[in-house]
Amino acid sequence: MEQAIAAIHANTHLRFMQTPRYLPGFTLVELMIVLVIASVLGAMIYPSYRDHVIRAAITEATSGLSLYAARLDEYYLDQRSFKNAQNKCALDAPPAGQFSFSCSTGGDGQTFMLTATGVSGDLASFSYTLDQSGNERTIALPLSWGRVPATCWIQKRQATC
Repeated sequence: MEQAIAAIHANTHLRFMQTPRYLPGFTLVELMIVLVIASVLGAMIYPSYRDHVIRAAITEATSGLSLYAARLDEYYLDQRSFKNAQNKCALDAPPAGQFSFSCSTGGDGQTFMLTATGVSGDLASFSYTLDQSGNERTIALPLSWGRVPATCWIQKRQATC
């Protein structure tokens, strides 16, 4: 019996000593290389992604201004003024989302100026206007997007009129 136990002990000891020199798997260096590559790709892609998100939000402002102006024009055809009885803009502004909308009218009620201003975050420095004649203007932008005031709606980085 003692011989059997000694043989088992000897075989167990030999098995642990004969483990392969290289175990399958990834080394720390390989994992670090993958991490560096992923970081570089992320650093290149994120600014482009952020610009796409901002440009999509700007569409909310420009389409909201256009629809608001169309509704005011319809009101003007019926009432011959852009003002209501309280001497304010005849129609309520669209609900605020990523942009807040405002309306001001001239003293005689024959003109209006609609403004869309970014509410927060990356959009806070964007502002667009539209008047009764359809004149589109960009009145505020981040410095990296271009110069203001511009006689059009700048919807893309470094775009011009």
